[in-house]
Amino acid sequence: MKTLTFAVMIGAVSFGLWSYWGQERPGVDPIVSGSIPSQTVGRSYTISNGAASTACLAERGNPISSRSARFTAGTDCEAVWPGLSKARTWTNNGDGTAVVADAQGEAILTVVDGDGFDYEAVEPAEAMITMVSTD
Repeated sequence: MKTLTFAVMIGAVSFGLWSYWGQERPGVDPIVSGSIPSQTVGRSYTISNGAASTACLAERGNPISSRSARFTAGTDCEAVWPGLSKARTWTNNGDGTAVVADAQGEAILTVVDGDGFDYEAVEPAEAMITMVSTD
């Protein structure tokens, strides 16, 4: 009886080792999943107010829709233009202009590709604001 039990145990262990070592190990999956976050697609700008001789840094960040991206500006941007530090989105209008808006969607500035600058404010009309990429 002991011999039979020992033989069954040896057989079970052998079968276990054979099934473990006999199988091909799976490699790393070569498919890149869409769940892996991409690198930040942001762009930093120096925003200047020529009339007030002030400047600050802001960033247009990751896309949140096909036309819009996140936008952040520090509290020092209040000296450049009132409400600018509350800006949360950058929306391309498709006509060469973009709107920088607050969390409620209210426009703070409307900008357009500028002469010698990346962007210039066109609305409000009294805004002497320019944006130059720091990247």
